[in-house]
Amino acid sequence: MKQHFSSLLCAVAIFAAGVTAHAGTPHQFDEQDRQDVKAVFLQQAAAASAHDIAAFERVFAPTPAGQPDPVTFIARAYQFWGKTALIEHFTGTFKGAWKFEPDAERVKIIPLTPDTAEIYAPTQVTSGTSSETAKTAPFLVYEVAVRTPEGWRIAAIVPVPAQ
Repeated sequence: MKQHFSSLLCAVAIFAAGVTAHAGTPHQFDEQDRQDVKAVFLQQAAAASAHDIAAFERVFAPTPAGQPDPVTFIARAYQFWGKTALIEHFTGTFKGAWKFEPDAERVKIIPLTPDTAEIYAPTQVTSGTSSETAKTAPFLVYEVAVRTPEGWRIAAIVPVPAQ
């Protein structure tokens, strides 16, 4: 798991470096960036809970030309490498019961570089094949956001059970 996490952070750093080269003038991470990162994270949560796959897909980082797809989702039972695999997974997941409910007041945004930030969010996740079988569990969701030409986008998701 440590090796996968190290590889994930390395890939995100390489992606961020590539985005920075295309983003123009270098930025300093500021309060507006913090608000924008939180906003894209909350957009992701709203789209997931609404089962809106198109809105959900829009929050994820694009793949710059000639670069590897930066989007990953790593959990105990899952490993999805790339936006296409992630969206295929959630297209199926959204057919059942699914809610992604972060505690918006407790979301922490920590800049790593001017163009990369970590997100930590205590979150209640409800999932099941139907509302009758759905179970809710607490998670600490760790995500990585990157600045892209289209604005801040999510590049990595690592939900950690909080029980």
